[in-house]
Amino acid sequence: MARKLVKNKTIELQKFGGTDDLGSVDFDGHKHEAQSIEVKSDTKLTDDPYEGNIAIIRRFTFGANPQAFKEKLPTKQELFNSHLRGIEIALWRDGMMVHDKVEPQIHFDEKALRYHIFVGAKAARGHIVPSGLVPTDLRKIAHGV
Repeated sequence: MARKLVKNKTIELQKFGGTDDLGSVDFDGHKHEAQSIEVKSDTKLTDDPYEGNIAIIRRFTFGANPQAFKEKLPTKQELFNSHLRGIEIALWRDGMMVHDKVEPQIHFDEKALRYHIFVGAKAARGHIVPSGLVPTDLRKIAHGV
C-alpha cells in the first residue's frame, strides 16, 4: 500500500502573553540577561498530579538572515513551518517525535540575530526516554527545587 505524502504539514504556535526584558542580573559571579515569559496553563501548580507521560522540551536555535528579513518579514507561523521538517528529523535521530499536546513557541534574540524554537517531544514508538532525563512536576520547576 502506497503512503500519501503530506506537503503542507503544520502545527499551530501557542498564543501567549510574550516576553518582557528584565535587564541584566548578576548571579554566581556571572552577568545574565533576564526575561519574564508568560504562558497559559489550565493546571494550577498546587494541583499538579505529577502523572502521565514524559514531555521533553527541546530548543532549536537558528541564525536570522537580516537581508532576507528586510525583504519580507515572515510571521512566527511561517518561520516555524519552514523548520518543522528539520526539527522532526533531528528529533527522530534522538528516538523522539513531536509531542502533539505541547504547543511550540518561538522566541527572538534580536541582539544576537537568532531565534529559538521550543518544541515538546516524546519518546517515539519502540524507544525509551534517555536515563539522564529526570521527570519533574510544575511545583519543582516553579520553586527551583
